Amino acid sequence: MLGIDIGSNTLRAVLMDENFNKLKSEEFIIAAAKNMQNDLISDEAVQRLFNALKNLQEKKYDLSKAIAVATAAFRKAKNTEDIFIKIEKEFKLKVKLIDAKTEAKLSILGMQERLKTLKLFRKDLNYCDLGGASCEISNDNFSKSYDFGIISFYERMHFKNLKPNAYIKLFKKYPKNLTHIKDEKLKIHLSPYPVHLKQLALKAFNLSKDIKLKGNFFILNSGVPTTLCAYKQGIKYKDYLEESVNGKILKRKDFFDFALKIWNLEQEKAKIYLGENRKKYLIAGSMIFFALFNKQKLIVIDDGVREGVCIAHFKNIQF
Repeated sequence: MLGIDIGSNTLRAVLMDENFNKLKSEEFIIAAAKNMQNDLISDEAVQRLFNALKNLQEKKYDLSKAIAVATAAFRKAKNTEDIFIKIEKEFKLKVKLIDAKTEAKLSILGMQERLKTLKLFRKDLNYCDLGGASCEISNDNFSKSYDFGIISFYERMHFKNLKPNAYIKLFKKYPKNLTHIKDEKLKIHLSPYPVHLKQLALKAFNLSKDIKLKGNFFILNSGVPTTLCAYKQGIKYKDYLEESVNGKILKRKDFFDFALKIWNLEQEKAKIYLGENRKKYLIAGSMIFFALFNKQKLIVIDDGVREGVCIAHFKNIQF
C-alpha cells in the first residue's frame, strides 16, 4: 500500500505491507505554504509538487493505486481543486483534502504504531504535529488545530533592524548577570543573541501564550524535531534514516540551542545537513517548540500521516 501525505511543507510517501512494515519511504520539500499570496498555492510550489510526483513515478511507484491526502495549506488555498484535477489528469492520482481532525487522527495512528513497535506506547501520551501551515495538538480524547506552522509563522514576521541598547551591551560584557533575571522573555530580550533570532523567539512566546498544554509526555513527529535529532548525531540530510531518530528524547532547551547553532551555519553546510532552503523555517519551528513546552518529556517519532493513511486502509478505518 502506498500512502502519500501532501503537506504544507513536504510531500511524504511510504510503501507499507499489511503487517505495517515500511518497505520504502520518500520525502520531498514542496513548501506549498510558501508565498501564498491571495490564498493561492504559488506556481513555483505547484511545480515542486509535480516534480515530486514525477520523481515517485520515475522510481516505479504506482500512483494510480496510492491513497493520497492533502492538509493545511490546501485547506486554505483557493486553487486546490484546480491543482487536484491536474494531478489526477497527469498522474491518475486522486487526492483527498482532509480536515484538521482527520489529519490529527491519521498522524496519531502512524505515531502510535511506531511507539508500540518501540515498546514506548502508553495511554497518557499527547501528540504535537507542527507542519508548514498548521499545528495539531491532540490525544485519544482531544484534538485542536492551530493556525500556525513553521512556514506561515516565519512569513508573518516583520523583522526590525534594531541596534543593541545600553542594557544589551552591558549584559554582553557581563553575561553572568543574566542569570539573576527570572523572566524568560526579558532575559532573551536583553541577551546578546542575533536581533532577528530574539524577535522570532519573542513572537513565538506571544503566539503560544494562550495554549495551555496538559500532560507530561508529548510525541513530536514533524521535520523540526527529526532534523534536530539527526543534526545532533552529525547525520547529513541525504543520509537521514528514520531509525536514527525514533524514540529519541528531547528537552525544550534543545530547540533553542539548535536554532542558535544553525543561525550562523553557512549556506553550503546548511544545505548538506538541513536540506535545501530549510534553515530559516527550522529556526522558526524550533522557537515555536521552545515557546510551547516547558518541563514535558518530549519523544521524537518520524511516523505520521502517510503511515496513518496506510494503517487506516489495512484496518478498514474510514476517513
